[in-house]
Amino acid sequence: MEKNGNNHKLRVCVATCNRADYSKLAPIMFGIKAEPQFFELDVVVLGSHLIDDYGNTYRMIEQDDFDIHTRLHTIVRGEDEAAMVESVGLALVKLPDVLNRLKPDIMIVHGDRFDALALATSAALMNIRILHIEGGEVSGTIDDSIRHAITKLAHYHVCCTRSAEQHLIAMCEDHDRILLAGCPSYDKLLSAKNKDYMSIISMWLGEDVKTRDYIVALQHPVTTDIKHSIKMFELTLDALISFNKRTLVLFPNVDAGSKEMVRVMRKKGIEHHPNFRAVKHVPFDQFIQLVAHAGCMIGNSSCGVREVGAFGTPVINLGTRQTGRETGENVLHVRDADTQDKILHALQLQFGKQYPW
Repeated sequence: MEKNGNNHKLRVCVATCNRADYSKLAPIMFGIKAEPQFFELDVVVLGSHLIDDYGNTYRMIEQDDFDIHTRLHTIVRGEDEAAMVESVGLALVKLPDVLNRLKPDIMIVHGDRFDALALATSAALMNIRILHIEGGEVSGTIDDSIRHAITKLAHYHVCCTRSAEQHLIAMCEDHDRILLAGCPSYDKLLSAKNKDYMSIISMWLGEDVKTRDYIVALQHPVTTDIKHSIKMFELTLDALISFNKRTLVLFPNVDAGSKEMVRVMRKKGIEHHPNFRAVKHVPFDQFIQLVAHAGCMIGNSSCGVREVGAFGTPVINLGTRQTGRETGENVLHVRDADTQDKILHALQLQFGKQYPW
């Protein structure tokens, strides 16, 4: 993007909403920060980053030595889809003042979250250029609609796969403004050579736990069928209890239905079960080591069908939340995970297998 004046620095606003999008945005932020002669970086934090129930994950941004320019409390607490709509509305009310003050040349937005839709809408209506990360993908549920809407609001696109690139072109996006760059978080994944991974495993799961002999579980609600996704989570926990392996369970994201999933977890006594450790958040560097050396990952997180493939860790993807994602051979899809036995059978098939990476 050209600007008048040879000495003009491009003012870049990076807005991050949650622990997942930060893992993709962080490598880009480090790159921008490393070129101060060309860029000015403004970091805006909103969404579940600022909620204690979800681990106050804004702290990991500070730990990475980024200055947070603005913190926006945008999440409206609630049990249903209306709370997400109200959260988008609250973000739309608050963002114009921030963008007027910052006056960025471009805003970087990631993914398909409802928070990201508010960011892209605000920037587009205020004539701020938008660079969208991970557009063109297909994953099922409402996420597709949000992701494609952001694509149409954005001016530049950085996509992860050739298929995503073709989807963007099919949506009439200018090929000259599409960059096929791969998944940004892979920069950090492939450079993760922490030889002290056993201390990380011991810290989160206990000193008696060996590599490839534990499970990482991360399951989110599906907002187009909340009741079914809560039932599936209950069946997943039952199967994990029956499978009888040490398991790290991460709390779900902030979507409608997440509080009920946490209640299900507590009703089953997961937080006090000797085989389980339930946590709100794990720092990304440590999470990498945990999934890299796990016997299996189970749930419906995009991390499971994408990032975990970098280590060849077996993955069980439950339900429809990632339908359409391109996945590696390490992923076993159980779309009709409607009984404990089906999930238990998948665990028996996948746990401890070795896949190439």
